[in-house]
Amino acid sequence: MTYRTLLVHVDNSARCRARVELAADFAFRLPAHLTGIYLPFHPPGFPDVTGLAGAGLPPPPVPLSDPERLANAERMFMDLCRRQALSPEWLTPKYDEIREMRTHARYADLVIMGQEDVTDPESSPTVGFVASVVLGGGRPVLIVPYAGKLPKAFNNVLLAWDGGREAARAAVDAMPFLRAAKRVDVMHVSRGDRADGLGPIPGLDIGMFFARHGVQVNVTPERGANDVAVAEALLSRAADMNTDLIVMGGYGHSRMQEWVLGGVTRTMLESMTVPVLMSH
Repeated sequence: MTYRTLLVHVDNSARCRARVELAADFAFRLPAHLTGIYLPFHPPGFPDVTGLAGAGLPPPPVPLSDPERLANAERMFMDLCRRQALSPEWLTPKYDEIREMRTHARYADLVIMGQEDVTDPESSPTVGFVASVVLGGGRPVLIVPYAGKLPKAFNNVLLAWDGGREAARAAVDAMPFLRAAKRVDVMHVSRGDRADGLGPIPGLDIGMFFARHGVQVNVTPERGANDVAVAEALLSRAADMNTDLIVMGGYGHSRMQEWVLGGVTRTMLESMTVPVLMSH
């Protein structure tokens, strides 16, 4: 597997330029086609379009993005792409931002988004934006944190492994990054004293799987009492090992037009300190 089409979310947030620079650099080195997508920003208090649609009611007129801010975002995106000699694509849907993002995500191999920053409303056009794409987009999502310096390459990768479907999906979806990495650590995570059912040596089987793909990994166990403890252990291990990228499954489900996240997934989306690739 390789990435041939990248989709990056572009907005007017303070961190967006760094995210686009990362996406353009990846597109140049892979190489891959890069598409930028700019979505309408819904100011606080704007009606919940998703809720209205779920109730069978027509949506209110969607506010068009401010022309000047839209032009600034497009100019920034195009300038960074030209520096890498890319021929990018630019999308500006005018409708329901979550539905549009999920739809266009399905035509990409990898989606690149920014972590939602509660101090910067423009880091997300609507509440739960990133989670909805992770859980409903059907593609791996690389989430870039709003704080800290971004790595130029993902040389040190940490994979969270619990033997679940989502973790297995993430492991395969991240294979281009894993093959290119200089070091890959697999952290076998479990909760409390629950039996994992992953054999006498947890992590051995996934280590063998990666070896057959030419990826040598180091497997270490980690036992947490609950979801918060597991998430904290992941972040602590990432800091100790100078990790450039965390790979993990994104857990959650849809309930009454609302995405309900698993505890580890929610904590990581709120507290991530390095880029995180999530797959559902």
